[in-house]
Amino acid sequence: MRAFYLAPALLLLALLAACSDTPDDGVIRDALNQELKQAHLDELFQVTDVETAGRYPEDDDHVALDVRYTMEAQRDLSEYSKAVKRDEARDAMDRFAMVMALAAVRVEFGNFEEGDNFEQERRLMLERTEEGWRVAQPETPTGPDS
Repeated sequence: MRAFYLAPALLLLALLAACSDTPDDGVIRDALNQELKQAHLDELFQVTDVETAGRYPEDDDHVALDVRYTMEAQRDLSEYSKAVKRDEARDAMDRFAMVMALAAVRVEFGNFEEGDNFEQERRLMLERTEEGWRVAQPETPTGPDS
């Protein structure tokens, strides 16, 4: 008899969990990979494993997350840097900007090889857009004092 009352409650909980639209680890991984793409680093890194340590909903369209994730190097940094410097299809300013960005990557991660993994931890703010969840960009100040 007890099972008769417990079954509908469990079904309701399952339905509520299925309807929950908070981003899961796969969605978070995709958002982090999209962030790498926007930074023009998607040829160099790919986010593989994601673990969410904490979720802090702000409203229906924003959630703060404490995440741990692994970035896997897709190419050797030295070889990729050389390829960028020699890439005549890019304009000179684009090559210069990429070389500077890659210098910052080298300071952060050292001279790594393809297949090396880097464990990262950070607080991430995701926002829901028409295209799905994405990493929220900080608002830039506007006005006469900015």
